[in-house]
Amino acid sequence: MFQNSIEIIKNTFLEYKGQGMYIALFLIGMLYIFLKEKDKKIKIFFVLYPILMMFVTLNPIFNKVIGSIFKQSTYWRVFWMIPLGIVISYFFVLFIKEEGKEKIKKLIIFFSIVVIIMMSGKLIYNSENFSKTGNLYKLPDENILVAQLIGIDEENYKKAIVPETLVAYIRQIDSSIDLLYKRDPQGRYNEIPAWRALTSGNVKELTKIALEEKCNYIVFNKAITLTEKMENYNFEKINETQNYIIYKYIEK
Repeated sequence: MFQNSIEIIKNTFLEYKGQGMYIALFLIGMLYIFLKEKDKKIKIFFVLYPILMMFVTLNPIFNKVIGSIFKQSTYWRVFWMIPLGIVISYFFVLFIKEEGKEKIKKLIIFFSIVVIIMMSGKLIYNSENFSKTGNLYKLPDENILVAQLIGIDEENYKKAIVPETLVAYIRQIDSSIDLLYKRDPQGRYNEIPAWRALTSGNVKELTKIALEEKCNYIVFNKAITLTEKMENYNFEKINETQNYIIYKYIEK
């Protein structure tokens, strides 16, 4: 009954935990605060509350109840309710206060803690997460170019079917371009018939949907192999970029 929920919790918790040591510091911190802190109210906030939140977020019953809101792709955000950072911070402050009676000892402990924090995680500002952009939008250059190429076209009415890699960017760049489907944070594009036709290269099905939904622009990823020519259905190629081809409906 709860097998799927258990799998979701397991996978998303591993994603939330990452490869660093912050969860270990968090658990050690709660234990230290429980043993050393004399104020009961502080103990409740830094020990009892985190334990309660862990019980809730790691509970398959809770996952089952809110499953319609937080799918597997977003359930890891539920773990933000666990006060991980604030517990670790208070733990280190209390540790310095309790163990660093002398000034020189305090400094040694402080710099040791800084090293521990640095070594426990991974710098987020790296090439895996960030890339240099050459525009004021701070968005991928090619995505901006696709939006601009559609935007400068003479048509006043513009509605497009585009790959999910462009969905989140087009209207940021040019709000005059309408889209058949919007960005889905949960990645459920496979439930959209137009997306399935677009990614499979099914020209007949895609152009049929486009005309029914009054979409006069279709953008393909060049990696997609089309089942037949778009020109057979009055869609003509008007431009292209490194990875995308832009087609426009020409009424004849």
